[in-house]
Amino acid sequence: MLIGEDYAKIKFNLFGLELLEPNAFIGDSLILLFSLYFYFLLTKRKGESFFIDQWRKFYLVFGISFFFGGLGHLLFNYWGIPGKYPGWFIGMWTPFFAEQAMISIYPNKSKRKLFKQLSYFKLVIFIIAEIIVIATVDLEPKPELGIIIPTINSVIGLSISLGVLGVFYHKKIHAAFIYLWISALILIPSGLFQSQKISFSQYFDRNDASHVFIILSLILYYQTLKAVKISA
Repeated sequence: MLIGEDYAKIKFNLFGLELLEPNAFIGDSLILLFSLYFYFLLTKRKGESFFIDQWRKFYLVFGISFFFGGLGHLLFNYWGIPGKYPGWFIGMWTPFFAEQAMISIYPNKSKRKLFKQLSYFKLVIFIIAEIIVIATVDLEPKPELGIIIPTINSVIGLSISLGVLGVFYHKKIHAAFIYLWISALILIPSGLFQSQKISFSQYFDRNDASHVFIILSLILYYQTLKAVKISA
């Protein structure tokens, strides 16, 4: 077990390519598969409500962002830091769709428009901030600096949409919203593994541990969506 620093990246050759971190690519690909699975389940309810349609987009974009993240790990020797940009930027849209979905069923209709506008504003501000970081910070020594802005964006967005609104809707709308705020709690250990660089082994590092919690959260989101019927 290693805390505070990372194991050396796993290297391997395939089809003449010098690749890195197969475990990260496998984990990110599993997240893509789970995301697509729930996306297609929700496709059966396409058009049922804005709420469901936004969660469909969430699952699709979430999966795609992690797949590109996996490629960024796998092909780092060829793509370098720019290979991580797609995952970073696409990933910034995922909390946005969760926010829009959850705001759409807020009981006080007069405040929905304001909250939706704030959600758009947050997305734009964080995208601009990420562009500034990429343009002004040398990420070569520490690529992890590039994911700080997307991470803050996700923490704020998911804490509000899953945590705050999840608890509120659990009390006011449907008991099944309990799964959303529980999923927010489950993501806390994921953040701890990443921020503290806690890895069990070279073959199951902090990214792999984080992926387990993320997949659990994806399953919990669907438990809420499966039970809740929103027609608006």
